[in-house]
Amino acid sequence: MDAVGQAFVAGHTIHFYDGANVLKATFTFPSNVANSNLGESVLIGTSEFNTLTAGGDADFTFTALNTTGSNGGNPLHPVQASGGRIHFASGSDNCDPDFIVGPGEADSVAYGTAAAHFGTAASPLPVPSTNQALRIGNLSTTPTNNSTEYSLQAVSGSTFAVAPANLATDFSTPRNNGRTVLQITSPAVGGVAVDPRAGGEPFGSSEVEGTSSNVRLWVLAAGLIVVAVVGAGGALAWARARR
Repeated sequence: MDAVGQAFVAGHTIHFYDGANVLKATFTFPSNVANSNLGESVLIGTSEFNTLTAGGDADFTFTALNTTGSNGGNPLHPVQASGGRIHFASGSDNCDPDFIVGPGEADSVAYGTAAAHFGTAASPLPVPSTNQALRIGNLSTTPTNNSTEYSLQAVSGSTFAVAPANLATDFSTPRNNGRTVLQITSPAVGGVAVDPRAGGEPFGSSEVEGTSSNVRLWVLAAGLIVVAVVGAGGALAWARARR
C-alpha cells in the first residue's frame, strides 16, 4: 500500500489481458482486508498456489464465484504469459492530478508484448519460467513507466514475517495481508516449470498490495511447479495501493 488506510478493496476489480490486449478474465474482490499500514500487501492466488506454499495462504483465491473468464480465458488461472497487462480498478480517476478518467487508471502494468498505459511494457515473463518475479521497485504514488519501475527479481526462498515497520522497504514476495512472506515448497522439475494440465495455460495468481480505490500493479514469474501461477509461463501478478 502506497498510503495508509487502503484496505477497502471490496467490489474493486482486476482485469487480466493477454499480450494482444484482449481481456481474458476479471477478478472482483469479495471483501476488504484487515491491515492497512504503509507497504501492506494483499495476496491473491490459485488453489494450487495455496497447496504448495509454506507459511500460510493467499488472502483471496481465484474461484468461479469471484472471477469470470472472457474470450476463452480461464478464470481460475487468469495471469497470461509471457506477455499481458493487468489493470486494477479501471474506470477510476485516482492516480494523477486531473479529474479525467484515463485509460491507465487506477493503475496497470503491461509486460512483454502488451501495450502499456504508462511508458513502455516491462520485461516478458520467462517461458520456461524461473524463480524470478517481475516486481515494482518503489512506493511512488503515481506510475510513470512500466519498463523502468518493474524488474525481474527472485521470489523468497523461505517463509518469514515482516515487521510493520519494515513493510515499506521489504519487497520480498509473495506476501499476504497477514505480513507473512510465503515459500514455494514444490521443487522445479528438470529445471523448468511443468504444467500438469493440458494446453499449457499458466496457473494464474495475483498479489495485490491493498487499496481503497487504486493500486500499483506488478507481475511475478517463478519457475517452480506451482508458484502462484504455474506452468510454462509460471506467473504471479500483484499490485500496490496508492492514492
